[in-house]
Amino acid sequence: MGFDLLGMITTMGDLLLDKTGDLIGLPKIEKPIYIQQPINQKFTYRPETFDEYISQDRAKDKAKLTIELINKGFPRHFLLMGSAGFGKTTLSGIIAKELGFNFNVYVGSNFTIDTMNDFLVKQSDTKLPNVLFIDEIAELDKNVLTYMLPIMGDFKLNGLDLRKFILIGATTDTWVLAKKCQPFLDRIQCQIYLENYDAQSIKKLLKQYNNQVHKVNITEESYDIISRNVRYTPRLAMALFDYFIACGDLNKVLNMNRIIKDGFDDIDIRILEHLNSTGGKPIGEEALSIIANMTKDEYKGLREPYLMRQSMISRTARGRILTNIGKTFLEGLKNEKA
Repeated sequence: MGFDLLGMITTMGDLLLDKTGDLIGLPKIEKPIYIQQPINQKFTYRPETFDEYISQDRAKDKAKLTIELINKGFPRHFLLMGSAGFGKTTLSGIIAKELGFNFNVYVGSNFTIDTMNDFLVKQSDTKLPNVLFIDEIAELDKNVLTYMLPIMGDFKLNGLDLRKFILIGATTDTWVLAKKCQPFLDRIQCQIYLENYDAQSIKKLLKQYNNQVHKVNITEESYDIISRNVRYTPRLAMALFDYFIACGDLNKVLNMNRIIKDGFDDIDIRILEHLNSTGGKPIGEEALSIIANMTKDEYKGLREPYLMRQSMISRTARGRILTNIGKTFLEGLKNEKA
């Protein structure tokens, strides 16, 4: 699961509010920055070529080279790794299209041995070769992973030759997959890690998204503000952009999503403030999950990754501590309030 932009709404009280009741850190926009135009009803957007797929140059280069090998008769499987919302499914679809193969989509939690067998029967009857895409592949049961070993490696099952296919797995947690079945991971020859985006890449993506879907006149200031406040995640960027198009008031959109500054919301600030209050004493993830009003798994999956990526907190053997960057960030919020 990725960061839920709407579902994490709580109240922080006076700490994050200025005298007018607005959230501290929200841009003060005096003039309208939205020009009302009819909204295009085509709300689907998914890049279909490597050129349309913004950023991730090293990932694209590795995918292109692997496609060349496949086209020369060397079957290769893919594993796409990266944070939720980074475009792993989209890149998988592009790979399948570049290969000219059928694109078969499955989810790891629902993929069983029977599902695998059904796919093998289905793909034996199709005219084109097939890509087997499994999202959240780390959710596969260990028995399924073990069952797939000879199929992936030798394209054989019970001594019978199988039609070759390309597996593409996507995951946010490669370590879980490795713990379940390292030999399965070893059979995936092309492992691609999607790197973090920056504000400029997100801005470029939003412009492409707007040009293809909404076709609305948006100022550069609006693009810049949105790009800085979506945790540098394409999926979140498009979701926030849609809300902006729907209401035309960027301050309102940021407020209703409790975004304080640079993509951090009030739950993030609550975590940082608690760490700051301990005087440098490490705090365990279980305590922080209570502060965030989440389960430990929710905290680890939804909160901590972004705080770590932005160097706001650091892990130690005894727990999490606030970094100097985190302290500077909190000090900046206090100065803005004053």
